[in-house]
Amino acid sequence: MATLHVTRLGSLTRARAHRAPSLAGRVHSVFERAINVRWSDGRLLTLQGPGVLVAPFAVALSRLPGRGTVAPGMTLRGTAFDWKAAECVDLHMPPGPLVFPLDALGEAARAASPSISPAARALERALVTRDGGAVVAAALALIGLGEGLTPAGDDCLVGALAVLHRRASDWLSEDSRVTEALAAAARTRTTDIARDFLLEALAGRFAESVLAVVTAESGLSARLAAERLARVGATSGADTLGGIRLACRALERGSGA
Repeated sequence: MATLHVTRLGSLTRARAHRAPSLAGRVHSVFERAINVRWSDGRLLTLQGPGVLVAPFAVALSRLPGRGTVAPGMTLRGTAFDWKAAECVDLHMPPGPLVFPLDALGEAARAASPSISPAARALERALVTRDGGAVVAAALALIGLGEGLTPAGDDCLVGALAVLHRRASDWLSEDSRVTEALAAAARTRTTDIARDFLLEALAGRFAESVLAVVTAESGLSARLAAERLARVGATSGADTLGGIRLACRALERGSGA
């Protein structure tokens, strides 16, 4: 295989790469625009082409390997990657206010997918009071709910966690019951890819498209970022936006808003 030239990656992903042994990983799954690799630490790396990082564990390459050159089960050595010129990106959600109106998120964020609507509404109600037990119960009902590589319930929960890390990070850090219970469920109740999105979100790290929405500094910026996120996957972006919206609405209604 030709050398894989890395152009962008998250700062934590760079640290993971440094710690990898010579046999760095094994190909987990191959898609037209992404290759998932189970890294030596047991978590995934998503190899993608140039552009914004589609996952907090994504690695942007100057170009993806050609069709048919990579297959599930294939081993990858650390020497296959050229990291020298890579730009490192901080993918942590910075605490701060939400400065855009909810209407800026657009129609794609109006409602959760029908299959997860009851669980999503329960999460919104729980977030209004920020009762740890109620939040855990509602969030557990979302994990693994739906079909696909990243079920709709997981996408919705990632969106809600993005807002919580932005607007209520102190609450998340003070009540470890929430993050510990959700991390345990993520490891056993959903797909491998959704698991890693959730574990990263619980730690406060998100895809650049999600960061762009939640940290938007104007209604126009939020609308444009939401439109870009809505185009991610078949419904993943829209379901993530639904989670962002429900958490924004809940925190507005809650006593800490």
